[in-house]
Amino acid sequence: MNLNYDGRTFEVYLLDDGTLDTVIEVDGIEHRYSTEFASQWRDEVGAMSETGIRELALLAIEEDERHWE
Repeated sequence: MNLNYDGRTFEVYLLDDGTLDTVIEVDGIEHRYSTEFASQWRDEVGAMSETGIRELALLAIEEDERHWE
């Protein structure tokens, strides 16, 4: 999915690498979150909604300066 933030467009993907971690890729940079941490963006059955992916991607963008180089 494309995510527009602060005048830029980011490519965002939810990855399945076979672990229980939640892995979000933003512009080719992987961001790994523990199951427990990422659970706040999942619904009651454990699925990650598009809104949850967007919110987690925004967190990754805001916390990782590599996105602003």
